[in-house]
Amino acid sequence: MNAVSSSSSTHRPVPDDVRGVWRRTLLQTDTDTGQPPLEDHSSWVRWMQTSLWHADLRVPQSAMQGREARPLRELSAVQRAALAAQEGFAGITQFDNLPEGQICNWLRRTDYQPPALQPDAGWLVFDRPDRIIEIGVHASYNEIWERLPDSIGRFVTLAELTDEGQDTGARILVAGSYMMTVRPRMARWPRGMNPGYTLTDVLLHSPDQALDWLACEISFGHLSPGQWAIERSTLPEREGQVWDWAMQRVDAHRALVQQGASSTTWQVLEWCCDSDQIGA
Repeated sequence: MNAVSSSSSTHRPVPDDVRGVWRRTLLQTDTDTGQPPLEDHSSWVRWMQTSLWHADLRVPQSAMQGREARPLRELSAVQRAALAAQEGFAGITQFDNLPEGQICNWLRRTDYQPPALQPDAGWLVFDRPDRIIEIGVHASYNEIWERLPDSIGRFVTLAELTDEGQDTGARILVAGSYMMTVRPRMARWPRGMNPGYTLTDVLLHSPDQALDWLACEISFGHLSPGQWAIERSTLPEREGQVWDWAMQRVDAHRALVQQGASSTTWQVLEWCCDSDQIGA
């Protein structure tokens, strides 16, 4: 019942003890200045890690100001600007085992923010089996992560395909009792934009396209039999929604995803589970 698709075979699975859903409890930045680092305890952050794939969602307190569970087009300019402070991304995870320790590289395929100046990589140190200290490789920061206890036991990653068999970039990830969905924005970043800009910069530069830039979904929620309850999303209208949901693996390459009355076929990138059916 455990399989990883051949399309991802060039990447080695991450160590088993890294898989699961990790909640960030502390971020320290400017850790190499000789001064007390800046600390963030309040942001809502979840990192889901399967055998190969990751999805990450980060919602700071500033993005919660005036937040309403309404479609983007119904939000005010101020509310949309607050959403630009969110972060989220998804892609392949790669580990480098060096004499000094393990470096984790998050190779982003989808990103809520514009392209960064530096790769996303960190030294990972376990100080307890369910707690990781991440130390930045290309930036000055430390993060503390704690694994949610019901986020192990099954790991699934699915990719959405068009009728012509092309990858849309949309993903479904399952880790234990949690699921994340990722759907990239359709709009391209403005031509000539250099790496290192933030989404806030882009909104200020092209405010008329705010809906296009913000239309990138990364949603996180809890699975129960037949339902998915969305806790947090880059799209506020999703938060608090409970969807009828189930998935059935048809064969080694395809899975049927049922959401409400609709049913669609997705490509299996990873299915590490004792059953061919989840959610029913």
